[in-house]
Amino acid sequence: MADLYSEGFLESELTCPICFHLFLDPVTLPCAHSFCLVCLETLDRDKTSGSAQELCCPVCGQEHLSPESLPRNVKLKQIVENYKATSASGELHSSAEDKIINDEPSSEDTDESTSTDCGKYSLEGMEANGRKSRLSPIITSLQEKLALVDDLVNKETAREAAVKATHADLRKDVSSVLQEMAELLETYRKTGMKLLEVELKPREDAVGKRVQMLSDLQKQLRSAELRVTSLMGETEDACFGDGVRDVESQVSSLTMEPLQDFTSDLELSSNLKKVCEKIEHQNNQLRLGLGSAQRALRVVLNPSEVTFNPDTIHSNLVLSEDLKTVSFSVAKQPYPASSQRFTSFFQALSSQSFVQGEHLWNFQAEGCPWVMAVCYGELPRSGSGSGLESSAGSWCLMYCDNLLRAYEKGKDTPLRRTPSLKRMEIHLSFSTGTLAFYSISDVSGDKTHLHTFKVSFTQPVYLAVRMMSGQPKAHITVN
Repeated sequence: MADLYSEGFLESELTCPICFHLFLDPVTLPCAHSFCLVCLETLDRDKTSGSAQELCCPVCGQEHLSPESLPRNVKLKQIVENYKATSASGELHSSAEDKIINDEPSSEDTDESTSTDCGKYSLEGMEANGRKSRLSPIITSLQEKLALVDDLVNKETAREAAVKATHADLRKDVSSVLQEMAELLETYRKTGMKLLEVELKPREDAVGKRVQMLSDLQKQLRSAELRVTSLMGETEDACFGDGVRDVESQVSSLTMEPLQDFTSDLELSSNLKKVCEKIEHQNNQLRLGLGSAQRALRVVLNPSEVTFNPDTIHSNLVLSEDLKTVSFSVAKQPYPASSQRFTSFFQALSSQSFVQGEHLWNFQAEGCPWVMAVCYGELPRSGSGSGLESSAGSWCLMYCDNLLRAYEKGKDTPLRRTPSLKRMEIHLSFSTGTLAFYSISDVSGDKTHLHTFKVSFTQPVYLAVRMMSGQPKAHITVN
């Protein structure tokens, strides 16, 4: 019972259901519900508005007499006053009550005015509380959504800055590669024009010189012609004879060699053929340069781009033009000497190394047992320790004699027997420290997990392949 009549419970029992304050001059209806007299009067007055309508209890709806005829609940009023006197909150309620009656001496007129104001404010408070109760869940929902949107805005703003920074670096790298390609083409253009000028300019100079010589000869012949014409009117024999001798001497001194000195079109064609051969040599250099730039562009746009390094492949392996496929060759290839070249096993190493990010590659082998590895670049290039499966810095799968094995730092783990394994996917994740291999069905394309290495790499890693034996038309492709 002590809990039942605790302070909170008692205050709720002494609170008017209309104004939600402690009872002020309480009255009790026949239905036993109690209210402030002023609250009930104000409520009934608003309901009737001068018309003869029935008065009902605000709580249960039972009809009752007019408030003026209702008896005052003196006992309840005394309980409220005692509660105010003994409760810490009583001072607040008393202060509120004093404020309501405007600190005026208690009189019937003042009490009536104060009671009317109390009822007015009580109804306004009740309406305000009703509005608040309706708006409260809406405000809560809005605040939750606003907090969520604020968090998303902050995250997306940070993401936007990161994307812009990444794109700026990408634009810079792509622009650099494209500029390199443009410079290669410009160099090719200048070289080709220079080779052409070497052959054309001397011929143009020779023709120009010949035109000048013929023009000079033309002038001298016209001069001689005029001299001969003038002699036609000479009457003195002595002068005529001297003039004839001078003209004959002048004409005989003129040479006609420029008329025979010319370069034939056949000779020019031969010279231009040499120019064509020289330009074709430049074509090869341009193709190599553009191929290198194109691979660099692929690396920029595709961080997982992988090609084999020509300086590493064994001399019995032939590299495709796109540098993605190695094929077996019975005849050794005349590759230039390189300290990076494998000499003991049919192996090749990628040109690209990887230190971060998520990468996926496709592997396909035909006509040979194979080893597919991710390894450090410093593994030996010759001797028994240069095999991918033997290296301490290598993680690989070997497929030979229908048996699949995993090798980690030279340690062998048999996995399964399978009659055919030609296609795989290799997943490398630096964030999770995993290297996973999956087989791909030739028929359905379904993917099956083969093996996963858990490793924390301490150096840049490369892709590497090995043919376990040489077979005609055997090849391995990684892309």
